[in-house]
Amino acid sequence: MNTTTTIPGRRYGSAVVTTPSDCEIEITRVFDAPAARVYAAWTTPDHVRRWWGSPETPLTVCEIDLRVGGSWRYAMQSDSGVELGWHGTYREIVPTQRLVSTEVFEGYPDGEALNTLTLTEADGVTTMLVNVLHTSRENRDGHINSGMEAGMQLTLNRVDDLLPGLSDIAENYRRIAGAFTKVASAVPADAWSNPAPCDGWVARDVIAHMTGWMPAFLDPAPVSLPTDLPVDTDPAGAWITLNDAIQALLDDPATAAQEFDHPHVGRQTVGNAIGMFFLGDVLVHTWDLARATGGDETLDAAQVHAMYEGLQPIEEILRSSGQYGPAVPVSADADEQTKLIAFTGRQP
Repeated sequence: MNTTTTIPGRRYGSAVVTTPSDCEIEITRVFDAPAARVYAAWTTPDHVRRWWGSPETPLTVCEIDLRVGGSWRYAMQSDSGVELGWHGTYREIVPTQRLVSTEVFEGYPDGEALNTLTLTEADGVTTMLVNVLHTSRENRDGHINSGMEAGMQLTLNRVDDLLPGLSDIAENYRRIAGAFTKVASAVPADAWSNPAPCDGWVARDVIAHMTGWMPAFLDPAPVSLPTDLPVDTDPAGAWITLNDAIQALLDDPATAAQEFDHPHVGRQTVGNAIGMFFLGDVLVHTWDLARATGGDETLDAAQVHAMYEGLQPIEEILRSSGQYGPAVPVSADADEQTKLIAFTGRQP
């Protein structure tokens, strides 16, 4: 079962299963894809439906509330028509790196396990390690003897098939914009008039800004984004409508690859334009909206690092353009999110 094929980008049947203790199962598998894609395959319902289970018994339920304390549930129908379900709760989430959750097979409710997914990337190749911690050796052995390895190999082969078709830009945008959507959806109705970190703005203005400039930026492209959005009456709904349209552009490879000439930034593809100019704005404004309304201010660590590193060489250009005000001083040992927020002229 551990033979690796020679097809480029495929490692069929190459997962290695070990039992490091009486209660543990560990699965190691290498994918020729960045960690962000593997993480997206694990955490995006539309992607999970394409690989979890088997083609003969596809998922009928795939629910993912990706937050600490959030729950997940998958279900399928057996050949006899009986629903088979699994569910759990997320305990730790480090985007693109680590995912910890409980897992319960609903046919055996007393057999809860703790699953830890770890992704380590080097040169675009990702090593996945899944540790399954059972509460007893009996439960672990029952899991192993259920035929899990054969099914798991086939399942991970389907992940292998899925990954090349995923766009890094599309998946990064889905993750970052999804966090903004969660913050916006949780804003109390009376908090949209709260002062925001940007001078003269209230929380609603964060949405107004994004729904205003993003469609205008892509106006020269052979695509269109919705512009008549109810920002005044339903700010979160306005954002969700725009965001769904942006994600649809990225999820269509042909559309994302379309080129256009932008009067200020030159020739771009639709996908690259969104990745270069939308992602950072969504990331920082997630913090703005959360700070204004009491939401979760924690930003995606991988994107924070990428943005902070990318801005350093062009700081002078950014300051002179007026895009950011003067950087706010912070201590040298501040975390990277604090440094990024301060770099953009905001008081962390």
